[in-house]
Amino acid sequence: MLLADVATKLQANLIGDGQKDITGVNTIQDASASEVCFLASEKHAKKLLESSAAAVLTDKPIADCAAAQLVVANVNAALITLLEFFAPKLTLQRGVHSTAVVEPTAELDRTVSVGPGAYVGHAVKVGADTVIGPGCSVGENTTIGSCCRLDSNVVIYHDCRIGNSCIIQSNSTIGATGFGYSFIDGQHRLIPHNGGVILEDGVEIGANSCVDRAKFGDTIIGAGTKIDNLVQVAHNVKIGKLCLMAGQAGIGGSAVVGNGVVFAGRAGVVDNKSVGDGAILALGSIATEDVPPGETVLGMPPQNIKRELKCVAVYQRLPEMAKQFKELSKKVEKLEAAKDNKN
Repeated sequence: MLLADVATKLQANLIGDGQKDITGVNTIQDASASEVCFLASEKHAKKLLESSAAAVLTDKPIADCAAAQLVVANVNAALITLLEFFAPKLTLQRGVHSTAVVEPTAELDRTVSVGPGAYVGHAVKVGADTVIGPGCSVGENTTIGSCCRLDSNVVIYHDCRIGNSCIIQSNSTIGATGFGYSFIDGQHRLIPHNGGVILEDGVEIGANSCVDRAKFGDTIIGAGTKIDNLVQVAHNVKIGKLCLMAGQAGIGGSAVVGNGVVFAGRAGVVDNKSVGDGAILALGSIATEDVPPGETVLGMPPQNIKRELKCVAVYQRLPEMAKQFKELSKKVEKLEAAKDNKN
């Protein structure tokens, strides 16, 4: 599309030639003469001098910029719009593939797509415009809302409820039995997990992640929460709305997570603990105790991040401090010896 049309689509103020053909979006360094780049931070502005981009997305005009400029109120929002427009248009066939198996008691909207080798179990209900990819399995009595996408080899166990506009990426599993055992008569006996899983509207789950079913009641992930790859959510966990969980995060059984909580990579919560609304668990933090609302914590047990960083700084100086301590100890010993000799 022409750059002028891009400006119209983004409701942007165009500075420069609007007759350039635009074929995509790229970084400042890699953008070609037919691509738009973006400036999310002023610290990267100097890189524009060496960029071949046809135009740059920016939130304010840039002086001495050779490329055309698309001045928008929010660079990130405009970038999402452009990336969605230029995303690959993949082939999608409505209906049930000839190699898929759909049980006769299942109810699928006529606009549903079921890919090759997929299985849809008894009494399953699937809403309009939902896509069930190749090799997926949807268990008995599960409901899936409209406009959802299950990528290849996703497994949804029985008695789960998936809301509208949810995305579950390849090889993730929803509703497996939780990790709960009792040691009885010399062996670990599995505690039955008779509950389900609820994913509210707009939940997105990355590849190779697991959300376990509840022992009783439901494991719940709140609306708008986004979960990365390789994340474990245990049985009976309650996660609030609009949370973010980065890769390798983990939440122990029956933990409660508030709204708007952020888990950095490898962060986690142990069983039965809570994390308050708006809290942030920094990289690798493990909440062994409750985390108050709005707190940013680091470490295990988690501490206020400013205090923990000060402790880390001291820890890194321990070898030098130990050397200084030995030197001071020797000086004290000499002083004490000299004092004893005088006496």
